[in-house]
Amino acid sequence: MIDPVSFSLTDDIGVITIDSPPVNAINQPIRAGLKRMFETAIDHADVSAILLTCAGRTFAAGADLREFDEPIADPGYHEVFGIMENSPKPVIVAMHGTALGAGLEAALACHYRCAADSARVGLPEVSLGIIPGAGGSQRLPRLVGAKAALELILNITPVDAVQALKIGILDHVIDGDFIEGAIAYARTILAKGAGPRKTSEMRINTEGYTNEFLAEARKTAAKKARGQDAPELVIEAISHAIKLPFEEGIIEERRIGDEALVSEEARALRHIFFAEREIGNIPGLSKNTAKHLVESVAILGSGTMGGGIAMNFANIGVPVTLVDISEESLEKGLGAVQKNYENTVKRGRLSEDKMATRMALISGTTNYQDIEDKDLVIEAVFENMDLKKKIFAEIDSICKPDAILATNTSTLDVNEIARATRRPEKVVGLHFFSPANVMKLVEIVRGDRTSLEVLATSVDLAKRIRKTGVVAGVCFGFIGNRMMIEGFHREADQMLLEGATPEQIDRVMYEFGFPMGPWAMHDMAGVDIMHSILQDSGLKDANPAPYFNVLYQVAEMGRYGQKTGSGFYIYEEGNRKPIPDPSVIGIIENEAEKLGIKREPMTDAEIEERCLFGLINEGAKILEEGIAYRPGDIDVVWSFGYGFPRFRGGPMYIADQIGSKALLAKIRGLQERHGDYWKPASLLEELAKNGKTFVEWSSAS
Repeated sequence: MIDPVSFSLTDDIGVITIDSPPVNAINQPIRAGLKRMFETAIDHADVSAILLTCAGRTFAAGADLREFDEPIADPGYHEVFGIMENSPKPVIVAMHGTALGAGLEAALACHYRCAADSARVGLPEVSLGIIPGAGGSQRLPRLVGAKAALELILNITPVDAVQALKIGILDHVIDGDFIEGAIAYARTILAKGAGPRKTSEMRINTEGYTNEFLAEARKTAAKKARGQDAPELVIEAISHAIKLPFEEGIIEERRIGDEALVSEEARALRHIFFAEREIGNIPGLSKNTAKHLVESVAILGSGTMGGGIAMNFANIGVPVTLVDISEESLEKGLGAVQKNYENTVKRGRLSEDKMATRMALISGTTNYQDIEDKDLVIEAVFENMDLKKKIFAEIDSICKPDAILATNTSTLDVNEIARATRRPEKVVGLHFFSPANVMKLVEIVRGDRTSLEVLATSVDLAKRIRKTGVVAGVCFGFIGNRMMIEGFHREADQMLLEGATPEQIDRVMYEFGFPMGPWAMHDMAGVDIMHSILQDSGLKDANPAPYFNVLYQVAEMGRYGQKTGSGFYIYEEGNRKPIPDPSVIGIIENEAEKLGIKREPMTDAEIEERCLFGLINEGAKILEEGIAYRPGDIDVVWSFGYGFPRFRGGPMYIADQIGSKALLAKIRGLQERHGDYWKPASLLEELAKNGKTFVEWSSAS
């Protein structure tokens, strides 16, 4: 086995290099290697200074999370980083790419820090439900001050080298050849006669670290990490850094860190972390699968969705042509795109020059002939099958033979759309989520005849535009919308009839961790949208009542939500805050009476349970039908596309925490009380019979 850490001598500078692709994640072999090589360099008579660096495309981009479900094997982080910091010879670290988590914590234990001008550094542990527990919560405040340290940790987003230099993380930024620059900087340290400079011995600047600052920090963290404990644990750890000597602070950090590491929050977040990385493992695809070159894109429809999709491609330098039926529609659509970019500029996230460059890549036309040479065409028009089939038949006759034709449909049959063309193998679903320029998820819908090349291209394309692409099979609503409609929101509508109120259900699901409840969501999106889906798909006619009886009636009354001033709630002009409307209770009571349903008070616990179990049971059906490849894929879809709280891991993760036998018993009880629409999925029955989890079933499949 090749040692992931090596030592070499460049004159009197001992160079220690971590080489463990792809991201040099710090694990036990690397810690052991660092311990050996630092001891070697410290004892080496010819070494005057030690330079720590990494090979490959990045510095250490964090710890190896696979170790976190077991006790950390020796040597531990604190032992190794202590050896580095206590070196009698100056230790310089040179960073490139991203230095994150344990990677940056290793750098904080060094005496001097330099980085390439393109480097980015950060401590994103809070996003995993933990704290910077390898000395980060104790060393960073000593280096940059308590206020700046807490801001960096709670913000999660890495900072660039210029900002890192400004706040004091870095001592020097390298402009030019990285390795040569790092060696040159190490020589300047020696030339100055500068010796070791221990971060642990620095005094902490507490300026600005006031009760008012902490209150505001907690408020901000509550928005970014609502429901999570990790932000408060970070504040606790930094308080120990301020009050205690370093060695005592480290003891407290280890205690807090060890407890956080095994918390339900951290375990769930690790599950989502690994599930997201597994989504690219697609049956039938390999690294050698051929891909189409996509260098130009056309989008049919310049509305909110089409314009948002266009921005994703312009953002990576791919020219986009928006197609619409009139110049007026195009002008409106392009204006909306311009406004979106302008808002980003106002927030300081984009320069005026970059906005101009991106806008120049987006053009408009009312003539389909202008898309004949495009590599990819994405249809983003109204959710109407006849309209989509007509469009696909037309563009099939215009576009070049190897062009990929994609539909942004959110519920319709991709196979039926593909049959309207003479190239079904080139047709794929690319279901973006609104707003498409913001939401990370794309469901990549694999039709029965979608070629491997087109599928591979779509998966690669999602990565190029910085989206999380999850492959789904063809069925009504695919993964996300099917579960939402047939599981979650159907049950929420049923509970209105049985005694719950819109505000109670929304409050319960908000407190669970969703950004908003189902009824506030329908009001925001437009109640008429779901009404049209139920009507046009035939679902309302195909299902016996009760089936979305309340939503259907609310829409039939023209109460479409925020855009009409009333829906499940009422809205004051210019204000999106939902206000409970007693007349909605009247609508609900009227429907319940017609159906012979007696309304009774409902507990919050029952509401939460039924919403979740509806999701889980439908998810189990999706898995047994092969619509989703893995339970983790479902969790990723719900986390990135529907606001399912990441710190809860996803519906299928929760199912495994409950256990298949207990879950089956609960769902059978719901079936007895509420009818056969609660019939348990066959897969759930199989798992309960064999005492298995969804993860175990997936691993064995």
